[in-house]
Amino acid sequence: IIMSTMAEPGIPVDLPDGKDNKVTKENSTLNVGITANNMYLLADDTETEYTYAEIEPLILSKMEQNIEKNIKISGDKGADYEFVFQLIALSKKNKWTPILVFK
Repeated sequence: IIMSTMAEPGIPVDLPDGKDNKVTKENSTLNVGITANNMYLLADDTETEYTYAEIEPLILSKMEQNIEKNIKISGDKGADYEFVFQLIALSKKNKWTPILVFK
């Protein structure tokens, strides 16, 4: 967005009020974590651990509603790389943007 103080006043413009904005923090990025015991977690349900076979259809379903197609992948330092790479491969296959989180 470019804003300017040189804009001419008095031009009638119907500005959006923001209520119909479909891109929100909640649906612009799906957060998935990999635990030290190589199980997967979703940010909206951190109590349930999933295998890859269990979480893949959940991710596919949630990403259908994800407007920006971003998936944030957080791997525990004790997790095997293979489990992180499975999510990276899934995101690349579906043309999503993987965002890797490191500490």
